[in-house]
Amino acid sequence: MNGTKTEIAPGVWRLRVYVGRRANGTPIQRSKTIHLGGNAPKSGAGVRTADRELAKMIADASKGKAATGSETLDQLLDMYLEHAESLGRSPTTLKEYRRLADVIVRPELGKLKLAKLTARDLDQLYARLTKRGLKPTSVRRVHALIGAALHQGEKWDLVDRNVSRRPRCNGSSTRPRRSSRPWRRCCCSRLSPALGAASCARSDGPTSTGRPARSGSLDRSMTSQAARGGRSRPRHTLPRRIGLDELSEAILRRHRGNVDALAAELGGTIAGDAFMFSRSPAGLEPVRPIIVTKFAKRVAATAGVDTHLHALRHFSASQGIAAGYDAVTVGARLGHADPSITLRVYSHVIEQRDKDLAATLGGMLALPS
Repeated sequence: MNGTKTEIAPGVWRLRVYVGRRANGTPIQRSKTIHLGGNAPKSGAGVRTADRELAKMIADASKGKAATGSETLDQLLDMYLEHAESLGRSPTTLKEYRRLADVIVRPELGKLKLAKLTARDLDQLYARLTKRGLKPTSVRRVHALIGAALHQGEKWDLVDRNVSRRPRCNGSSTRPRRSSRPWRRCCCSRLSPALGAASCARSDGPTSTGRPARSGSLDRSMTSQAARGGRSRPRHTLPRRIGLDELSEAILRRHRGNVDALAAELGGTIAGDAFMFSRSPAGLEPVRPIIVTKFAKRVAATAGVDTHLHALRHFSASQGIAAGYDAVTVGARLGHADPSITLRVYSHVIEQRDKDLAATLGGMLALPS
């Protein structure tokens, strides 16, 4: 396996490795540029490090791990989505990733080779999307997907650098994200009666259009589910445990009692690992998130509250931080992989806590008379 190193500037080395030939006979080379020698490098600086890096590239190429130089953004997205699924990303998240990739990214930049992808390409993409009327939040999601894929591609040595670090898509700053229609304590007091009335009006909560038919419904539900290949549980989901207060636990126990009673009327039982909320009277299939979202929207409209379900997540996090709970505890409840995410997203709440602390400390002091 052949490899070369060339010093193109003091302390800047271009490494190349021959990894084979394409179908038309042209050679395939893997190249990489590394900067060594500090802020003011001299000619020849970092030569030993360059040699070690070149030897590693040759070894990887020999094992078939090196990039061919012909990989496209399309191919990187395929690899990244497969990787994200293996990490246990939720089905809802993966579905959104695939939608953004298939509907927006692939038609625009999918055929572009990674070696030729530039920050300017991404800037132009975000400008086109904004001109078409795409909301800033949607543009940010596209930017986040491309950035995550390129970040992983950099780890896999498919790209020399992640060019998504340079563009700043519309609205992609690191300002704290705030709900446009935040929940307040008064919203909760108005929503609780409406939510209770809506739940009591249905035998199975927000998951169906009415009470299931009684005769043989449980058996037919099981049979139809088995015909579709068994339980439709999300793949690669990681369990997460959270604490429950006494009221929530009581509500869940009452709900499970109603489900067990219905199953007994239908001549069956509920399995121990059945879904707590399900469209199936046997608890065989989960409720789709969009159904719960629409249910919450209807309840909010009935109560005269202008809000949405996701705002409840922000409300609970903000209340937790305002009550003095640390970012690790709050972030774990939200499912954040790193407390720094919680600190960044809810920095505005933490800033207010800091002001409250300042006022408390100031109240302990008095100006000399």
